[in-house]
Amino acid sequence: MAWGIAACGHAQDSGGPLVKQIAAESAEYRRSLPNFSCEEEVKSSGQMAGTRKFSVKFGAVVRVVRSAEGKLSEEYALQRYMGKPTVVGERYPIPTYAEGGFGRGVPLIFAEENQRCFVYKEGRDRVQFQSRPGVTGCVEPPSTKGVAYVDASGRLLRGETHREPMDAVRAGMTTLTKVDYGTVELGGKEYRMPVKMYAEIKAGSVVKTFEARYSGCELFKVSVTVKDVREP
Repeated sequence: MAWGIAACGHAQDSGGPLVKQIAAESAEYRRSLPNFSCEEEVKSSGQMAGTRKFSVKFGAVVRVVRSAEGKLSEEYALQRYMGKPTVVGERYPIPTYAEGGFGRGVPLIFAEENQRCFVYKEGRDRVQFQSRPGVTGCVEPPSTKGVAYVDASGRLLRGETHREPMDAVRAGMTTLTKVDYGTVELGGKEYRMPVKMYAEIKAGSVVKTFEARYSGCELFKVSVTVKDVREP
């Protein structure tokens, strides 16, 4: 299939109006997003050609924390596995787990500091993107391409990202990711955040998939306890 969009679209060497709007929202998100947690419901599967698919369902709490440098990190804690509460110390096999939806993903592809790495094509309700040939020092591999869908006001609705399998393996990324975005209020402020994610990893004859829904997002505080501190 040829790369391109409808005749109403146009190529952008630098960001057009929609690119600039998504970039501004991405910058504000990364600048002001507080520490928070969300409930996560997941279906994860793995299959090798000629074998039976291994699939599990589990529930977890995802915590997103901002570091002193401003980077967002994610960690998850299992709460339920195949419909039953988890037990501390027990092992629960999971075919694959995809993280980074809250801290990375499509919004970073539009970030001002990353725009040199991409060519954009804007349409009425979407922006297609593709890695710019010959540019080095980019986080995304050369085969990265995809599309961001926006609503009438230019807010991000959905993002899809595709990568060639070899590129994805080298970069430790997915071959396909689809993320639906919704409005979530945290600390009295609204953010566009993932509410649903589908990720796929293809490597040779192995295919792994990850489907997640997020809900119940709320603020939480990170505390540090210092013990045995004595006055001089």
